[in-house]
Amino acid sequence: MKWTSAFAVATALLVLSGCTSAPSQEAATPSPETTPTLADPIDLDYHATLIVDDGAGHALVSDWSAEKLRAIDSAGDELWSIGAQINDDPSGGAQAYSAGENVIIDDYSGEVVAYSWADGSEAWSFEIPDVANACHPAQGFSSQTTGTSPILGDGDLIILAYEGMLEEGGCEPTSEDGNAFVFALDPATGEEAWPSLSTGPEGKTFGGTPLHVSPDRQYGIVSWQDGDESVITRVALDTGRHTTVPITSARSIDDTGVDHFDVYPASDPKSLLYVYGSEDPDNPYSSLVTRAAQLTLPSGLPDSDSPTLDSMGEPEDLTMKDTFDAVCATDLAFSPNGEPACVQPQLFASAVKYQGSDGSLQGWYADAPEMALESIGAYGTPQFSPVDTEDGTLLIVPGIESGIMALNAATGKTVWEAGDAGSDMPWGGQGVLPELGLVIVTDNKKTSFYESAMGKLVDDFRASEYARLSSGKRVALVADEESTTMWSVVDS
Repeated sequence: MKWTSAFAVATALLVLSGCTSAPSQEAATPSPETTPTLADPIDLDYHATLIVDDGAGHALVSDWSAEKLRAIDSAGDELWSIGAQINDDPSGGAQAYSAGENVIIDDYSGEVVAYSWADGSEAWSFEIPDVANACHPAQGFSSQTTGTSPILGDGDLIILAYEGMLEEGGCEPTSEDGNAFVFALDPATGEEAWPSLSTGPEGKTFGGTPLHVSPDRQYGIVSWQDGDESVITRVALDTGRHTTVPITSARSIDDTGVDHFDVYPASDPKSLLYVYGSEDPDNPYSSLVTRAAQLTLPSGLPDSDSPTLDSMGEPEDLTMKDTFDAVCATDLAFSPNGEPACVQPQLFASAVKYQGSDGSLQGWYADAPEMALESIGAYGTPQFSPVDTEDGTLLIVPGIESGIMALNAATGKTVWEAGDAGSDMPWGGQGVLPELGLVIVTDNKKTSFYESAMGKLVDDFRASEYARLSSGKRVALVADEESTTMWSVVDS
């Protein structure tokens, strides 16, 4: 079975009705046009997770059992492969980005390499500086981009940042400026777009996502500790210029008794979200209880181009106030049109709620099922992808009275519901094929295709109990333990 766009359906009806007359010889020959359509599903004989596709017929997938990354075409045929140390998390332990004719792979080895999509030849490589007994070992860096999609456009950069914790006792600095912390790469050449940034010898990182990028993708916020000072650094992503501000006095409202904290940017560059909560090693749900404060930075803070992140004195007009309003304390995801959104589950005394926003500091609450705690934002589970419609951006999440529901990303209000309720297994995930206006959901032992605007079911297919979905711009994979079903958008 194949799905086509409305244009393709109309064309097919004309042909079937006998309207097949050729155009006049005097008429200019029209330029060839193609229509995106969903090809019939293809079976791959290995467990595959999509890492990235290029929107033009190529995809990079992980093959966990063979410990390989495979480049395949829209028919599922292998173009080339490389060996890699991967694991069974959603990305296979590798991150990748498509930039023109190349796919850029960061496999946490300390080296980022660009390969030709066509034949796997190496276009460039970048090695993260490393020394023996390094405080920031090269294998501890993760990557993200300044763009809204892993398919990179003009001006987008790849940001490498250290996501580990500072090694204790006698570790060696990784550069003459201190411990290298952030690199910015030009995806076309692999060269550094601006000089790398380092923390000084007393800098302490907290682990996890080191740099949270703003909704407009113009700057990033880093939370860390400089000696006895709690500090945040704002980095301009186009130039690398930075401002480091102590917040030690302001965060005195944090009564958790822990050193580490996290700060997220919002649409207003002066308003940040300071996030903290309970930490009870005997309560696995304690991390799902989020408390937040609004951190307000003064205007006109000076920036620096120093290779080391040096902090200034704490500004007098820096303020932080607890907020009990709905917030979204997680990194943004972006719709195919680049619209920001986020959603996370929040555990209350007698209820589970979704917290979300469209990138603003003020968020919303929506009722959520208990299943949300095990599926949205949990380690090793598929993450959400915002969906564009004419009436706004939607978030597809596990439903309460239905299998799934679509929430308006700006308000949290339910736009439509679909699917059968009652599944108590981890959610298999959702994706979107934007050119076809389709949402894909794997849940409750099936993979279903819905119209993104209204939630009308188009078709569904059987899936295993713990099948997991991953999708990109033109490719969707649903992986079983030993095999994978692949759907590709092709031009007809």
